[in-house]
Amino acid sequence: MNGDESAEQAGRRDRRGILLWWGPRVLFVVGAVVLVVESSRGVPLSELYGALIFFGVCSVVFVVRQLWVGHQRRPGGDPPQWLVWAAAFLTAAGVLVLVVHGAGVEGDALPLVGSVLLLLGLGWFVEAWRGAKPGQPRKAFRRWGVALCALTVLTAGAVAVLLPKAKGGLFLVLLIALGVALFVALPLGLNVLSEWGVRRLRERKSAAGPEAGFGVVGWLGIAWFVVVFLAVACLWYFDWVLAAVLVAMALVLLLAIVSNTHADVALVLAALCVLAAAPPEHPKPQALHPAGGERVLVAIGDSYMSGEGAGSYFEGTDDGGRNECRRSPSAYAVGLATGNRRFDRLLFLACSGARTFNVIAKPGAGFFKVQRGEPGTQIDQLASQASPFRPALVIVTLGGNDAGFAILGEACIAPGGCEEQESVFTSNLPKVRGALTATFRSLRKALPAGVPIVAVPYPQPFDTPDSCKGVALTKTERDFIHRFVDEVDKTMFDAATDANVGIEYLAEMKDSLKAHRLQLCQGRKSDAGINFVDIASVNGFASQRFSPAKWIHNSLHPNERGHEAMLDTFTTWLDDHPELLERRAPTGQGQATSQALSAPEPECSMTKNPGNPHCQDRIRAWELEQTRGRWPWLLLVLFGLAVLWAASIAVFSLLPGTGPSYRGPASRPRAR
Repeated sequence: MNGDESAEQAGRRDRRGILLWWGPRVLFVVGAVVLVVESSRGVPLSELYGALIFFGVCSVVFVVRQLWVGHQRRPGGDPPQWLVWAAAFLTAAGVLVLVVHGAGVEGDALPLVGSVLLLLGLGWFVEAWRGAKPGQPRKAFRRWGVALCALTVLTAGAVAVLLPKAKGGLFLVLLIALGVALFVALPLGLNVLSEWGVRRLRERKSAAGPEAGFGVVGWLGIAWFVVVFLAVACLWYFDWVLAAVLVAMALVLLLAIVSNTHADVALVLAALCVLAAAPPEHPKPQALHPAGGERVLVAIGDSYMSGEGAGSYFEGTDDGGRNECRRSPSAYAVGLATGNRRFDRLLFLACSGARTFNVIAKPGAGFFKVQRGEPGTQIDQLASQASPFRPALVIVTLGGNDAGFAILGEACIAPGGCEEQESVFTSNLPKVRGALTATFRSLRKALPAGVPIVAVPYPQPFDTPDSCKGVALTKTERDFIHRFVDEVDKTMFDAATDANVGIEYLAEMKDSLKAHRLQLCQGRKSDAGINFVDIASVNGFASQRFSPAKWIHNSLHPNERGHEAMLDTFTTWLDDHPELLERRAPTGQGQATSQALSAPEPECSMTKNPGNPHCQDRIRAWELEQTRGRWPWLLLVLFGLAVLWAASIAVFSLLPGTGPSYRGPASRPRAR
């Protein structure tokens, strides 16, 4: 009877053990599947919240189980064999999916699915490795951990030396090698070194006896965590929000790696899916479908006109790899057409990234190119409107991309003083002036006589105080950007004059952000009317949404507050110029009074030109050189992360050791 009772109790214990082992683990995998499916569909972040909450609950249940119960072991103390086989299967499947996608097999979700399989597989490998019996020699963990971290350091060093001179396939191979080192070898190395450190500290604590308490190492770890927490709070208070987020993420991620709970896998997966969440899209209102003979406003130009940076866009204009014009309902041109009595329709042609050759008419003078997803150049689209079509007003903002605005932003955010490269940008402005002149003439030719055209300059993004909270640019860099924006605006004015086709110039727009106290450095960065660094993905294919290259496109662009200020400035200007919309007689349309095309050749070209190096290549080579030249600061950052990692090990060594484990049927006591 007692034997039967013992067998029955052992059976219940086995069933409880199986449930305790499989329940949280299956829940974690199911949550990951739900999150990946929602992310692959490209749903807006608001719709993704449900999947994120479900995955968060699943992750918490699994993490708590791992911390409380510990890891399943066989009677001999080794990890279960099926866990090793499952890890091998997931890892191989992830690598295979990524290789198949790299070979050209189409599949929108393949990059995400392959990455997640690889992530889960490596996580299970680490769990099996770290779940080995406590008596296993620590030297094995130490050797593997040091080897993997050393591999990361050697790879990063080789890439730093070779990357500035690499081109084509070698450049891509080096980037892939760096990615594998940083995101595969380094986390694995830190995981096994963490196990070595935690076991060693626990052994010392056990040898010291229960009266030892936390010990010096434990108290130092807790003190360091308090310091880091206070640093995050200070960075947030002083408006260094991105730095605060990065430090907090480093803290949480290191804790997750040391814990051996798959928390690091959960954090990386959730962050990846949140970053790639599709921004909201809006259907086109009736006001964006112009009809002939009505009071139509035509908006032509680049991202400052289309509304990039304003956070949400009209359907079909923020699809990565297809159409990235990013026309926003918050753009001031939309506000003019929908909220101003002078207009009742908007022909919204402005497109993010547009250059003069994306706007000029195809049959016109000069090179032309149609932007991806668009039916023609912007002037060709204007000319194709059904007759009769006579706009009430045409507004244009153009020339910034020809002048290298995107390259400038990248150079100034990178290490080093971007003012050192000022001549690279200013030497191209005569070319920009000539291209704008030809574009303005092409635009006038495409319009009925007498239709007013207004050239709208770029608003100044920065105020010029000696200090600036929350903006990671030096005083000299901010002054350089301020000067350069002034020069680009003057280039636009000179081109409008050169064209001699009766184009108005709205000079007041340059100070629209300043007049409303919305410039960066005029107050808190979070209250500015222009984004500094803004992270958001795109709609469309998963391969586009999960590409880091698509995450910072909103940076250094006016947001909703900025476009409201620009709308107010434009409306006030129209009120002061009522005669503009009453013109019907042709204005002077003679030949250009001056030409800037005879200026010396620039140091590099902003267009692909076999005879002249591309400015982007030159600037990126300079950025890499600047980054390599700041290796002492990099070492300081790495030292801080190492101390934070050591503090994490100290904190986890204070927790109780691995709890009771389910040992399987082999450990069942025999009935007597």
